[in-house]
Amino acid sequence: MTNGLLTKKIEEFQKIDIEDARNYIGASSIGSPCWRQIWYQFKNVKAERVPTKMRRTWAIGKALEELVHDWLYDVGIIIWRNHPELVHPTMPFFKGNVDGIWVKSLLNHTPIAILEIKTAKDSSFNIFAKKGVKDWNSQYYAQIQAYMGLSGIYNTYILVLNKDNSDLGDELVTFDEEFYKQLCEKAQMISKAITPPPKINSSPLWYQCKMCKFNKVCHI
Repeated sequence: MTNGLLTKKIEEFQKIDIEDARNYIGASSIGSPCWRQIWYQFKNVKAERVPTKMRRTWAIGKALEELVHDWLYDVGIIIWRNHPELVHPTMPFFKGNVDGIWVKSLLNHTPIAILEIKTAKDSSFNIFAKKGVKDWNSQYYAQIQAYMGLSGIYNTYILVLNKDNSDLGDELVTFDEEFYKQLCEKAQMISKAITPPPKINSSPLWYQCKMCKFNKVCHI
Protein backbone atom coordinates (compact mmCIF):
# COMPACT_ATOMS: atom_id res chain seq x y z
CA MET A 1 0.00 0.00 0.00
CA THR A 2 1.37 3.42 -0.97
CA ASN A 3 1.74 6.11 1.68
CA GLY A 4 0.69 8.96 -0.64
CA LEU A 5 3.36 11.38 0.62
CA LEU A 6 4.03 13.03 -2.75
CA THR A 7 0.35 13.05 -3.65
CA LYS A 8 -0.45 14.73 -0.34
CA LYS A 9 2.14 17.44 -0.90
CA ILE A 10 0.83 18.16 -4.41
CA GLU A 11 -2.78 18.22 -3.20
CA GLU A 12 -1.98 20.62 -0.34
CA PHE A 13 -0.12 22.99 -2.63
CA GLN A 14 -2.78 22.94 -5.32
CA LYS A 15 -5.52 23.75 -2.83
CA ILE A 16 -4.17 27.29 -2.78
CA ASP A 17 -6.55 29.43 -4.79
CA ILE A 18 -4.53 31.30 -7.41
CA GLU A 19 -7.29 31.97 -9.90
CA ASP A 20 -7.46 35.53 -11.19
CA ALA A 21 -10.75 37.37 -11.26
CA ARG A 22 -12.13 37.85 -14.76
CA ASN A 23 -14.41 40.88 -14.66
CA TYR A 24 -14.96 41.04 -18.38
CA ILE A 25 -16.87 39.09 -21.01
CA GLY A 26 -14.41 36.77 -22.70
CA ALA A 27 -14.49 35.27 -26.16
CA SER A 28 -14.15 31.86 -24.54
CA SER A 29 -17.33 32.33 -22.49
CA ILE A 30 -19.61 34.38 -24.76
CA GLY A 31 -20.96 31.20 -26.36
CA SER A 32 -22.20 29.77 -23.07
CA PRO A 33 -25.94 29.06 -23.28
CA CYS A 34 -26.30 30.38 -19.73
CA TRP A 35 -26.38 34.17 -19.82
CA ARG A 36 -26.56 34.23 -16.04
CA GLN A 37 -23.21 32.43 -15.79
CA ILE A 38 -21.58 35.02 -18.07
CA TRP A 39 -23.15 37.85 -16.06
CA TYR A 40 -21.86 36.46 -12.75
CA GLN A 41 -18.37 36.27 -14.16
CA PHE A 42 -18.56 39.75 -15.64
CA LYS A 43 -19.73 41.15 -12.29
CA ASN A 44 -16.92 39.28 -10.51
CA VAL A 45 -19.37 37.44 -8.28
CA LYS A 46 -17.65 35.18 -5.78
CA ALA A 47 -17.77 31.61 -7.07
CA GLU A 48 -17.00 28.19 -5.71
CA ARG A 49 -13.41 27.17 -6.07
CA VAL A 50 -12.80 24.87 -9.02
CA PRO A 51 -11.90 21.40 -7.65
CA THR A 52 -8.20 20.59 -7.61
CA LYS A 53 -8.68 17.54 -9.83
CA MET A 54 -10.43 19.64 -12.48
CA ARG A 55 -7.65 22.21 -12.36
CA ARG A 56 -5.11 19.45 -12.96
CA THR A 57 -7.15 18.28 -15.95
CA TRP A 58 -7.02 21.81 -17.36
CA ALA A 59 -3.27 21.98 -16.74
CA ILE A 60 -2.78 18.70 -18.62
CA GLY A 61 -4.75 20.18 -21.52
CA LYS A 62 -2.51 23.25 -21.57
CA ALA A 63 0.60 21.09 -21.52
CA LEU A 64 -0.71 19.08 -24.47
CA GLU A 65 -1.37 22.32 -26.33
CA GLU A 66 2.29 23.19 -25.88
CA LEU A 67 3.20 19.86 -27.44
CA VAL A 68 0.99 20.57 -30.44
CA HIS A 69 2.71 23.94 -30.88
CA ASP A 70 6.03 22.06 -30.98
CA TRP A 71 4.70 19.74 -33.68
CA LEU A 72 3.58 22.68 -35.79
CA TYR A 73 6.99 24.30 -35.43
CA ASP A 74 8.66 21.04 -36.49
CA VAL A 75 6.80 21.10 -39.83
CA GLY A 76 7.63 24.75 -40.48
CA ILE A 77 4.36 26.39 -39.45
CA ILE A 78 5.18 29.61 -37.62
CA ILE A 79 2.76 30.58 -34.86
CA TRP A 80 2.89 34.06 -33.31
CA ARG A 81 2.02 33.27 -29.72
CA ASN A 82 2.40 36.69 -28.13
CA HIS A 83 -0.35 38.45 -30.03
CA PRO A 84 -1.82 41.38 -28.06
CA GLU A 85 -5.12 40.91 -26.32
CA LEU A 86 -8.11 41.34 -28.61
CA VAL A 87 -10.49 44.07 -27.46
CA HIS A 88 -13.75 45.24 -29.03
CA PRO A 89 -13.32 48.89 -30.19
CA THR A 90 -16.51 50.19 -28.55
CA MET A 91 -17.09 47.53 -25.87
CA PRO A 92 -13.77 47.23 -24.01
CA PHE A 93 -15.30 44.69 -21.64
CA PHE A 94 -15.60 42.20 -24.54
CA LYS A 95 -12.20 40.70 -25.29
CA GLY A 96 -10.12 37.58 -25.63
CA ASN A 97 -6.71 36.02 -26.15
CA VAL A 98 -5.96 33.67 -29.03
CA ASP A 99 -3.76 30.58 -28.74
CA GLY A 100 -1.76 31.93 -31.63
CA ILE A 101 -1.72 33.37 -35.14
CA TRP A 102 -0.28 31.45 -38.07
CA VAL A 103 2.02 33.98 -39.74
CA LYS A 104 4.29 34.02 -42.78
CA SER A 105 7.52 34.16 -40.78
CA LEU A 106 9.03 35.15 -37.45
CA LEU A 107 9.87 38.54 -38.93
CA ASN A 108 6.73 38.95 -41.01
CA HIS A 109 3.64 38.73 -38.83
CA THR A 110 1.22 39.00 -41.73
CA PRO A 111 -1.54 36.65 -40.59
CA ILE A 112 -2.58 33.53 -42.47
CA ALA A 113 -5.12 32.33 -39.91
CA ILE A 114 -5.90 32.22 -36.22
CA LEU A 115 -4.94 28.97 -34.49
CA GLU A 116 -7.12 27.46 -31.77
CA ILE A 117 -5.98 24.23 -30.10
CA LYS A 118 -8.31 21.97 -28.13
CA THR A 119 -7.99 18.55 -26.53
CA ALA A 120 -10.82 16.04 -26.18
CA LYS A 121 -11.52 12.52 -25.03
CA ASP A 122 -12.19 9.92 -27.71
CA SER A 123 -15.99 10.06 -27.75
CA SER A 124 -15.97 13.84 -28.00
CA PHE A 125 -13.20 13.89 -30.61
CA ASN A 126 -15.19 11.54 -32.82
CA ILE A 127 -18.11 13.97 -32.88
CA PHE A 128 -15.76 16.75 -33.99
CA ALA A 129 -14.23 14.51 -36.66
CA LYS A 130 -17.63 13.59 -38.06
CA LYS A 131 -19.61 16.80 -37.70
CA GLY A 132 -17.18 19.71 -37.36
CA VAL A 133 -16.79 22.26 -34.59
CA LYS A 134 -20.14 24.00 -34.99
CA ASP A 135 -22.11 20.84 -34.22
CA TRP A 136 -19.47 19.50 -31.84
CA ASN A 137 -19.24 22.40 -29.41
CA SER A 138 -21.26 25.57 -29.90
CA GLN A 139 -19.24 27.44 -27.29
CA TYR A 140 -15.97 26.72 -29.08
CA TYR A 141 -17.56 27.82 -32.34
CA ALA A 142 -18.67 31.11 -30.76
CA GLN A 143 -15.20 31.58 -29.29
CA ILE A 144 -13.63 31.24 -32.73
CA GLN A 145 -16.13 33.62 -34.33
CA ALA A 146 -15.48 36.16 -31.58
CA TYR A 147 -11.73 35.94 -32.16
CA MET A 148 -12.17 36.55 -35.86
CA GLY A 149 -14.53 39.47 -35.34
CA LEU A 150 -12.32 41.09 -32.72
CA SER A 151 -9.11 40.61 -34.70
CA GLY A 152 -10.20 41.19 -38.29
CA ILE A 153 -8.55 37.88 -39.23
CA TYR A 154 -11.29 35.95 -40.96
CA ASN A 155 -9.92 32.41 -41.03
CA THR A 156 -9.29 30.09 -38.09
CA TYR A 157 -7.84 26.61 -37.93
CA ILE A 158 -9.10 24.64 -34.95
CA LEU A 159 -6.80 21.71 -34.27
CA VAL A 160 -8.04 19.04 -31.86
CA LEU A 161 -5.92 16.38 -30.14
CA ASN A 162 -7.55 13.15 -29.00
CA LYS A 163 -6.25 12.66 -25.45
CA ASP A 164 -7.07 8.93 -25.48
CA ASN A 165 -5.31 7.75 -28.63
CA SER A 166 -3.36 10.80 -29.92
CA ASP A 167 -5.41 11.21 -33.11
CA LEU A 168 -5.36 14.70 -34.58
CA GLY A 169 -8.01 16.55 -36.55
CA ASP A 170 -8.36 20.09 -37.79
CA GLU A 171 -10.95 22.25 -39.50
CA LEU A 172 -10.79 25.59 -41.27
CA VAL A 173 -13.55 27.87 -39.98
CA THR A 174 -14.42 31.07 -41.84
CA PHE A 175 -15.94 34.24 -40.45
CA ASP A 176 -19.72 34.54 -40.06
CA GLU A 177 -20.36 38.26 -39.74
CA GLU A 178 -24.02 37.92 -38.77
CA PHE A 179 -23.21 35.39 -36.08
CA TYR A 180 -20.52 37.70 -34.70
CA LYS A 181 -22.99 40.60 -34.57
CA GLN A 182 -25.30 38.42 -32.50
CA LEU A 183 -22.45 37.68 -30.09
CA CYS A 184 -21.74 41.40 -29.74
CA GLU A 185 -25.41 42.10 -29.05
CA LYS A 186 -25.40 39.36 -26.44
CA ALA A 187 -22.32 40.84 -24.75
CA GLN A 188 -23.91 44.30 -24.78
CA MET A 189 -27.15 43.08 -23.22
CA ILE A 190 -25.37 41.10 -20.51
CA SER A 191 -23.13 44.06 -19.65
CA LYS A 192 -26.14 46.35 -19.24
CA ALA A 193 -28.18 43.92 -17.12
CA ILE A 194 -28.73 45.31 -13.63
CA THR A 195 -29.96 42.02 -12.22
CA PRO A 196 -28.92 38.47 -13.10
CA PRO A 197 -30.43 37.10 -16.33
CA PRO A 198 -32.87 34.17 -16.00
CA LYS A 199 -31.51 30.80 -14.90
CA ILE A 200 -30.92 28.24 -17.62
CA ASN A 201 -32.77 25.74 -15.41
CA SER A 202 -34.52 25.87 -12.05
CA SER A 203 -32.76 22.77 -10.68
CA PRO A 204 -29.20 22.86 -9.28
CA LEU A 205 -28.89 19.25 -10.47
CA TRP A 206 -29.44 20.16 -14.12
CA TYR A 207 -26.45 18.90 -16.10
CA GLN A 208 -25.36 22.40 -17.12
CA CYS A 209 -25.78 23.69 -13.57
CA LYS A 210 -24.30 21.01 -11.33
CA MET A 211 -20.76 21.54 -12.64
CA CYS A 212 -21.00 25.35 -12.75
CA LYS A 213 -18.85 27.21 -10.24
CA PHE A 214 -21.75 29.60 -9.62
CA ASN A 215 -24.15 26.80 -8.72
CA LYS A 216 -24.56 27.69 -5.05
CA VAL A 217 -24.79 31.40 -5.76
CA CYS A 218 -27.41 30.90 -8.45
CA HIS A 219 -29.52 28.20 -6.80
CA ILE A 220 -29.95 29.68 -3.34
